[in-house]
Amino acid sequence: MSETPKLVLFQCQWCLFSPADQEWVDNQLPANIHLIKVPCTGRINPLYLLNAVQGGADGIMISGCLPEQCHFKTGNIGARRQLEEFSDYLNYIGYEQERVRFLWLDLQDRGIIQKELAAFEAQLEALGPAHNLATRTVKSAGGANA
Repeated sequence: MSETPKLVLFQCQWCLFSPADQEWVDNQLPANIHLIKVPCTGRINPLYLLNAVQGGADGIMISGCLPEQCHFKTGNIGARRQLEEFSDYLNYIGYEQERVRFLWLDLQDRGIIQKELAAFEAQLEALGPAHNLATRTVKSAGGANA
């Protein structure tokens, strides 16, 4: 891959307990990573992932709390189930499952987010750029009967 892969990071607002890690994510995240903060991973609509794919993301990382540490009790368990099924759909339309990664963080973890993003970026470089999916078609000139 000639350029750095474009990543979308969905981050639960409660999963980074370390102020240094949160400072890095909020202010020092590399330009190729687009951050989307959510109140809980359970609030991520699968269509948000499809929107990221259509927007040209080479990879999607979802970062949340460990199941027993979810701020909303079971939000992340439902999210993992729902988003794993949706990643099967993405794989079906040509977006490899290796391009979607779940990262569950313990509240005591420090410096993990940087290492995981770097490892994911290296994996995406090895995979190469994501192929443009034909998810939207251009309407022909002259209307529907042309």
